[in-house]
Amino acid sequence: MPKVFNGEEELAGFLREVVERVSENPEYREMFFKNGAPNRNFGIPLDLKKLGINVEGVDVVRLEFSFEDGKFVLKTAYPTKGWAVETFIPGKGGWQ
Repeated sequence: MPKVFNGEEELAGFLREVVERVSENPEYREMFFKNGAPNRNFGIPLDLKKLGINVEGVDVVRLEFSFEDGKFVLKTAYPTKGWAVETFIPGKGGWQ
């Protein structure tokens, strides 16, 4: 994540809030299951403004989940859009 958070605790709180809102939203909740069975590994791109969350410099975050031991586990989260988000472009000077 870009340095828009004041430490790990603030980042962890942000992720808890995002996961909570995703689990309450029927549009996203259905992504956790495929044909009635738990989706084993999947990612969800989340428009933060759509969820009512404002993080300066980050517009979209992708959450990656897996289904382990009977529960869904957040494996990683990373930003994909926003002015503070950098992307590595090989052959074009690296991070931009």
